[in-house]
Amino acid sequence: MSKAQNEIEEFIYKICYRPIWESVNNYIALHPTALNLSMARIKYPDTALLLDMLLEYATHIRIDEDSLFFDAILSCTIELQQFDEYRGEMSGETSQWLIASCEAVITDKLDSLKISSVKPWSRDSKPSGNGIAASKSIVPIIARKDLDKEATVFLEKYYPEALAEPMRVPIEDIAKEKLHLNVVQGYRITDDFSIFGQICFSPGKVKIYDLFKTSEKEEEVPRGTILIDAYTYWQRNSGCVNNTIAHEVYHWHRHRLYAAIKSILRNERFIACRCPADMVYPNESEEWTDEQRMEWQANNLAPRILMPIETFKTKVDELYQQYNYEDTPLKLAVLTCIADDLARFYGVSRQSALIRMTETGYPEAKSVLQAINEKEWHSYVSLEDVFYEYSTNGDFRKLIDSGRFKYVDGYVVINDEKYIAADETGKATLTEYAWDNLDECTLSFGWQRIRRASAKEVLPEIIFHRENDEQDISKYDADHNTAVLQLSEDLQRRNKNFEENEKIHLLSTANKNCWEYIFEVINIKGISKAHFCTLTELGEENYRKAEKGLKNDPTVRTIVAIGVGLSLDIETVDKMLYLAGRNFKDTPEDRALRFCITGLSGHPLSDCNDFLAARGYETLGTKQRL
Repeated sequence: MSKAQNEIEEFIYKICYRPIWESVNNYIALHPTALNLSMARIKYPDTALLLDMLLEYATHIRIDEDSLFFDAILSCTIELQQFDEYRGEMSGETSQWLIASCEAVITDKLDSLKISSVKPWSRDSKPSGNGIAASKSIVPIIARKDLDKEATVFLEKYYPEALAEPMRVPIEDIAKEKLHLNVVQGYRITDDFSIFGQICFSPGKVKIYDLFKTSEKEEEVPRGTILIDAYTYWQRNSGCVNNTIAHEVYHWHRHRLYAAIKSILRNERFIACRCPADMVYPNESEEWTDEQRMEWQANNLAPRILMPIETFKTKVDELYQQYNYEDTPLKLAVLTCIADDLARFYGVSRQSALIRMTETGYPEAKSVLQAINEKEWHSYVSLEDVFYEYSTNGDFRKLIDSGRFKYVDGYVVINDEKYIAADETGKATLTEYAWDNLDECTLSFGWQRIRRASAKEVLPEIIFHRENDEQDISKYDADHNTAVLQLSEDLQRRNKNFEENEKIHLLSTANKNCWEYIFEVINIKGISKAHFCTLTELGEENYRKAEKGLKNDPTVRTIVAIGVGLSLDIETVDKMLYLAGRNFKDTPEDRALRFCITGLSGHPLSDCNDFLAARGYETLGTKQRL
């Protein structure tokens, strides 16, 4: 025998070697001519006998509950015998690689071993379709992209109803009634609440404490016992308890074979695979221990079991419609309500519901997660806070007017296609990369306390219907945003010559009136009359004025409507105003109009009109708005 390199090889050598030898020897004896004898001296053997067998490696390792499937690749030394009427008895040896396909059923011992087939080894051999692939340490192999698929497999077996329509998954009932586990609550597992729960893979004694940690004792527990620390409920919530039970249930579902084989090979009791309150995982490029890999799997599968992807999305969409999320100006507050409703519905924590939303296609939920976790500095800011800073902070206004940043989805984000894209309606939205890298591309804000009475011209009227006159509002500080500001400068220099607006910047204004200049801009944009009217909410007469180059100059509001509708930058809009003999005055209303061009760049005119109306200003466009 060669030396075993891992658990599966050690298991084969220590536990399975003799039964596999007997099956291989029987195969060779019954099928001597099926061997590859091209290099052997004996070409037509009458008998064959196995002399030695070495395990080269194990492959196609799969697990399914108590069953372990594997193919043992064996290097066999075989004695061949042949009777020849001229030469008499002839014998010789040959070497042959064979593959033995096996299924071991293991609980706290090897219950059975079945060798389903023995045949000559081939590179084209296919694995069994049973169970899930596992490593040579008997740890399941699950890619991040397959986590939801794995949760679905679990639910198809134990609670398929949750895959048909949104409903709470009764995880404790599944643990007790479907998997026949013993769930124990009411005791402390540790004296410092460092462990939420644990699963006992082997019978034995565990140390537990009373609720107030005044005494401790050792309790005899059977195999398959889940212990939940009493403080998981008292210091967290019932959602955390459900998640902990789901975590331990998944350990039992997929990891009990790992524990059983460790116990058989080491002759040790494998008491628990624990759910730590705080565990740090290596990077994907770093080496993981088996325990880290299994904890990562249980941590990621627990919420996916409690909130299965398709029916969870159905429930979220239902709540979005119920709260009219798309049209509400109070998106952060509404998202918080939606998360709370999901938490109550599924029996999970609010944070777990928010994380699940971000995993299933609702990246805006990250803004609520940030709001929950934020301390002094934050990136998610309301439009009211952004415009207050724009109106009162000259440095911030200069930064927004530079075009390097846009206000999108609640963030002041670098204006680059890496971070901002257009949705199906043409509205600016954060890219998936931006949602995953908010620290890289968004400005951070601190807090400042103001008196609302001194900000009546800046904040929306609705803000003032509150008892307390003071309010915390976001404050921009360039020193806290050095890296993001530098990146925005680098990207602006790199991309400026490729932007469509750069062509417009090259247009001469000499000997032109404002409408003539506007019509040249329209032609560069390639916009038809109908499209112009839709984007700007201006009537056809405005397009005709530009087409004919009329000399009567447009108003500031008309120019802003064109600037917003055609997604023009402040440089182009300032040129239009100059040609019309107009400019933005240093008044609250004109600052709001300028902000529509700079701060709300990429937003449709309807968003800008909502922004203006909230401050009591006349809206843009001449068409009647529904």
